Amino acid sequence: MPKDIKRLSERKFSTDREIQDTLSDFRERLKHRQKVLALSVIAFVVIAAVIAGIILYNRSLTHKALELEAEGIKIYYGISQQQADAAGVRYKNALEKFRESYNTKKLPRVLYYIANCHYEMGDYDESIKTLTELTGQFSDPQMLSLSHYKKAMAHLKKNDYENALSSLKTIVNIKDGVLQDLALLETGRILESTGKTEEAKGTYKQIIEKYPQSIFIDEAKKKAGLD
Repeated sequence: MPKDIKRLSERKFSTDREIQDTLSDFRERLKHRQKVLALSVIAFVVIAAVIAGIILYNRSLTHKALELEAEGIKIYYGISQQQADAAGVRYKNALEKFRESYNTKKLPRVLYYIANCHYEMGDYDESIKTLTELTGQFSDPQMLSLSHYKKAMAHLKKNDYENALSSLKTIVNIKDGVLQDLALLETGRILESTGKTEEAKGTYKQIIEKYPQSIFIDEAKKKAGLD
């Protein structure tokens, strides 16, 4: 065989071999990518199924918690079959429902009702403990305001004026909260009852200056000697 033809034949063979190797490599890479893609799809489906399951489970829990909360509210306000029960029994039964609800789904308003039940039953320490848990775990400004106010009232029941004033002061400083004017009014009343008359007047004046549309404005003016 002439040398030129032999070289050409060898070169063609080499080229064909390279093409075959390239095609083989391409097929291997394609198989690998298909495998990776398949695994990715499977992983996505599994994750999506887990997320969907969690959502449905949470919805189920929320629904159950709301049902228990509604039962508790009916008992608490005496609008259920147990409305004829004495107040103490009613609050005790309502407390059980609220606890079941909160154990099912931790909602701040349910914890607030739990604290209210303790308060109405005269267990002020437990009420304060529950409200402290609420203010430590949740951040809704309106719920925080309500919780600190109820805590202040529980402290007052124990004649703990210092902690009552502290809770009321917290309300005034809550951004986007509620009951600031009421907190100032209660602060003034406590200061007045403990002989701090001038300090009380200063507190009433804050209501007049900061909350001129408050429903407590007339009382504040009278207490501050400005009526």
